[in-house]
Amino acid sequence: MKKTTKQTLVALALAGMFSTAQAATISLEGDDFPYDLGADPTDANAYSVTHAVGSFVDVFTFTLSHAVNDTISSAVSLFLPGIGGGDSSYEVENGTLSLYADTDANGQGGSDVLLGSVGWGDSNGVLAVNNVDAGSYYWAVAGDAIGTKGGVYLFSVNTIPEPETYAMMLAGLGMLGFMGKRRMKSTRQQVSFA
Repeated sequence: MKKTTKQTLVALALAGMFSTAQAATISLEGDDFPYDLGADPTDANAYSVTHAVGSFVDVFTFTLSHAVNDTISSAVSLFLPGIGGGDSSYEVENGTLSLYADTDANGQGGSDVLLGSVGWGDSNGVLAVNNVDAGSYYWAVAGDAIGTKGGVYLFSVNTIPEPETYAMMLAGLGMLGFMGKRRMKSTRQQVSFA
């Protein structure tokens, strides 16, 4: 009975952990920018951004309190391209995704340093930058909303662990597998048929 209770409690704890780790989708419009992602944005939230017809530049500001030895990355993808068909659609073209070191911490350009840039439009744009120092930064997402109702895209920010982190995770999974195999072996030895 105790073993079943323990297993149930462990299952509930894991379920709670995984349910809180799910990403949220945050809806933004052109008037919501610049948008502050806060300090050390490592969550996997997705930002759904809607624009009226015309050109746009959206700025997502953030700060890093310590150097990131891992890779910080961002992705942009068209959300519902050409939806509605016929007389109404959402579409974006000439998209760019750029990461800037915000030297004056205002999210408005000037003497800021471009760390990387990638185009997007018909396909997703993914930009990854390695070894980023502590400081102020911003992602700039630009493009032309050309659909009859404007344009919509999804934006997300993630940190990608270093290979050493993956190695540690795999070693841990290997240890769990070894322990499970050992337990099964000892359980089989305890069962005897007379």
